Amino acid sequence: MPRPKSDTRARIISSARTLLRRHGYHATGLAQIIAHSGAPRGSVYFLFPGGKEQLAVAAVAEWTTEFDRLVRELRASHDNARAWVQSMADHFAAELRASDFIEGLPITALTLDSVPMSASLTTACRNAYDVWTLALTDGLTESGADQERAETLAKLMMASLEGAMILCRTYQSTAPLEHIVPFILDQLPAESVV
Repeated sequence: MPRPKSDTRARIISSARTLLRRHGYHATGLAQIIAHSGAPRGSVYFLFPGGKEQLAVAAVAEWTTEFDRLVRELRASHDNARAWVQSMADHFAAELRASDFIEGLPITALTLDSVPMSASLTTACRNAYDVWTLALTDGLTESGADQERAETLAKLMMASLEGAMILCRTYQSTAPLEHIVPFILDQLPAESVV
């Protein structure tokens, strides 16, 4: 039985997300996305007249929303920042293991592969990092950090996570991620420990 047409856009974006996350922007072709999604070629060009670049921007927008929601939900479900930070690290370590270290943080791959050559992807990736940094900053201020310190810690957390995830994929191990967590925990304000 054919799928309803209403999910065609979602299937195409889902396929783009999977392939872009695994292979990066330049190694993922529009034909691969079309084949993976099972969507008619004409639908892809109709829904995404900007081609692969427009699809990548749509994928970044979804990842941005998901990461923001994840950070905020994990913060809301933990009594203190230490447990929150540990839960984020555990989440990303589990994702790496589940993908056999094929999939890291998706924005990293796109940023390294397309920024600054694509203005629209540069804007989308910057927005992703801004939204994610704000989510982390909000979580840290809720935990007692003053705004300036929270913004600095959020950027440290983001940079540490991005770097650790690259190393995890390289070494096929979650050890790099596990090694940064104690350092980040040591940077948290004393108020957040209680």
